Amino acid sequence: MTAQTSPAPASVPAAGTSDGTSFPVRHLPLLALMTVAHAIVDTYATMVLPLLPFWQVKFGLSYGVAGLIAAISSLTGSVAQPIVGIVTDRGRDPRWVALSTLIAAVGISMIGIAPTYPIFLACVVLGGLGTSGFHPQGYKIVGSYSGTKQALATSWFLVGGNVGVAMGPLLGTFFVVTYGTAGTLGMLPFGIGIAGALWYALPKWTAMPVDEFGVKTEPAPPTPPPAEIAVLSRTRRFIALGFLIAVVAVRSTISSSLNSYIPLYFVRDAHESEAFASQVLSIMLLIGAGATLLGGFLADRFGRLQVLAATLAGIPPCLIGFLLLPAASPVAIALLWAAGALVTAGFSITVVLAQELWFERRALASGLIVGFAFGAGGLFVPAVGSVADAMGLKAAIYVLAGLPVIVLALTGIVAWLLAPGTRREQAFGR
Repeated sequence: MTAQTSPAPASVPAAGTSDGTSFPVRHLPLLALMTVAHAIVDTYATMVLPLLPFWQVKFGLSYGVAGLIAAISSLTGSVAQPIVGIVTDRGRDPRWVALSTLIAAVGISMIGIAPTYPIFLACVVLGGLGTSGFHPQGYKIVGSYSGTKQALATSWFLVGGNVGVAMGPLLGTFFVVTYGTAGTLGMLPFGIGIAGALWYALPKWTAMPVDEFGVKTEPAPPTPPPAEIAVLSRTRRFIALGFLIAVVAVRSTISSSLNSYIPLYFVRDAHESEAFASQVLSIMLLIGAGATLLGGFLADRFGRLQVLAATLAGIPPCLIGFLLLPAASPVAIALLWAAGALVTAGFSITVVLAQELWFERRALASGLIVGFAFGAGGLFVPAVGSVADAMGLKAAIYVLAGLPVIVLALTGIVAWLLAPGTRREQAFGR
C-alpha cells in the first residue's frame, strides 16, 4: 500500500507526516486525545450491562426483560451511526465528537437515579445515542490523520475503546457498590472533562496544515485501498460489505450476550458475588484490548480473513470447556477469557476491511460496522435471554458456543467474493 501525498515545497514534508511517508508524528497529540476520548466513551457504553444484577433486583426483571436492556443499548448505540457517517463524510466540523461525548456521559450517568424502568430505559437510549454519534467521526478523524499507518492508528484507537470497555464494569460496580445505584452520577465529571477538551482542541488540530510560508495547504488524501480491492466493481464490493456486516452482526450477538449474561451466570448459577463477576468480566474485556492489537498484527502478517477465521474457530471449544468446569475454577475462567479474546481479536480487521471496501465513504463504512452491524447483533440478546429463562443460563451459553459456525460460513463467502476468479468476475464484474 503506497501513500498519496499532496504537492509540497521540496523543503517541506508532505502535509500531515513527519517525512512524507511515515507515521504522522505532528498529529500524535490529536490521535492520543481521540484514543483517550474513545476509552471514556466506551466506559459509559459498557457500564449498563455488567450492572444487570442490580437492575434486575431494583426493577424485578426476568432474564428476557433484562436482555431487553442490552437490545435497546445496542440499537440506540448503532442506529445513529450510519446517519452521522453520512453527515460527517461531507462536513468538516469535528465537534460532533465533543457533543456526542457529553450526551453519552449525561445519559449513562443518570441511569442510577431513574425512579422507574421506563425512565431508566430513556436514559439508556440517550447514552446510546451519544456513543452512536461519537464513533463514525472518531474513526474518520483517526483514519484521515494517520498517513500510511491507518491500520496501526485504528488499532490503537480500538485499544482505547477496549480499555474503556474493560473499565466500564469496574468503575460502574465500584460506584454502585460504594454509593448505591445513584453512584453512577460519579462518572459524569469524566465525560464533561473530555468533552470540553475535545471541543477546545479538535477545531485547531484538524484545521488544514500550514507550510513554512504561512500558506494553507490541503491535507494528504486518504490512504488508498489495496490494489486487489480497488480494481473490484462497486457492486461486488458492496455485496462483500453486506456479508461482512452479517459477520459482525452474528459475532456481536456472541459478544453482547457474553457481556450481558456472564455476570448473571456467576451470580445466579455459580453463587459468586457481583464484585467477583464484574472483575472476571472486566479482565476478559481488558485482555480483549491486547487481543485487538495482536489480531491486527497477525492479520498484516498472515492475511485478514485467515486470522478472522482462525479466531472464530477457537471460540466454541473455549466456551464449551468453560461450561464443563466449575465456573470459578482458574482453568474455567482462563477459558472464558480466551473465548472473549478470540471474539474481540477480529474487530479491527472488519473495520479496516469495511473502510477499504467502501473507500469513498469511510465514515459511513465505519458507522455500518461499528454501529449498525454491532447493534443489530445486540437485538438478538433477548432471544438468548429467552433461552436462559426456559432452559437455564448454561444452555444459553451453549447456544452461543455454536454461533461461530455461522460466522465462519459468512466469512468464507466474503473471501470467495474478494478472491480473483473467472466465475466471480462474470457474476459481479471486475
